[in-house]
Amino acid sequence: MNNRFPLMPDRVLALIILFTLIFGWFATGFSADLLLFAGAGLRQPTDQLVETFQKETGHAVSVTYAGSGQLMSCILASGQGDLFMPGSVFYIEKLAEMERIDSFKTVAAHTAVVGVNIQKTNLIRSFDDLARPGVRLALGDPKAMALGKTAETILSRSPLKEEILKNVVVYGATVKQLAMYVSEGDVDASIIGRADAFQFRDRIQMIPIPDAYFQPETVAIAVLKGTKHREAASRFRDFMASRQGISVFDHFGFLPVAEAKSQGARP
Repeated sequence: MNNRFPLMPDRVLALIILFTLIFGWFATGFSADLLLFAGAGLRQPTDQLVETFQKETGHAVSVTYAGSGQLMSCILASGQGDLFMPGSVFYIEKLAEMERIDSFKTVAAHTAVVGVNIQKTNLIRSFDDLARPGVRLALGDPKAMALGKTAETILSRSPLKEEILKNVVVYGATVKQLAMYVSEGDVDASIIGRADAFQFRDRIQMIPIPDAYFQPETVAIAVLKGTKHREAASRFRDFMASRQGISVFDHFGFLPVAEAKSQGARP
């Protein structure tokens, strides 16, 4: 396997995030009321909703974006933060097992597709074509991001797993990296989020993943047990999970949880 873009160890990335976070607090005089850790693939709807929430409530919200696994490591290492919204509820459940979660609510579905560079649609027309010799693939690092774990599960259910893995040339730390690799033609295809492919729909073609290999992930937002602003954090949690919040996620290509379950992995 030729990994042309090696990743830093997950712990190193977590420490970098933590250092940047602490430096930011000192630089701003601890001005943010709430600190949210959010998966990188959720940035566009989250930024819009944070802006609205701040205007409506007066509560400032600071957001740190990174891969979900990196953020979980940062939460465990620092003990800081008020809210956590990863790309998969799996990470919230892991923190809940460690008694780090106060409460959570579901927001949207994170649905995976095969994203194919628009210039390679004649080469890759189905999931099985990812195993064709010469195809260049990117996958998410399963230790760093929710979609990396998703891709790992999908491949484990495919009889073409080994042939597909031979075509992987890079592992990305965030879904945004994967989408950029595909849209710029650095790779031919990747397993990415539907919402990310949707944002580059002029350059990325979406191909469905067989239902037997994949069920959509649930995006949820949790109030961390260590928060010192439980009332404000709970209000933000409720806002993100409200009809208004869900509609913004829908605008950026995410699906409502119930709709995603009924549609399986179809784009």
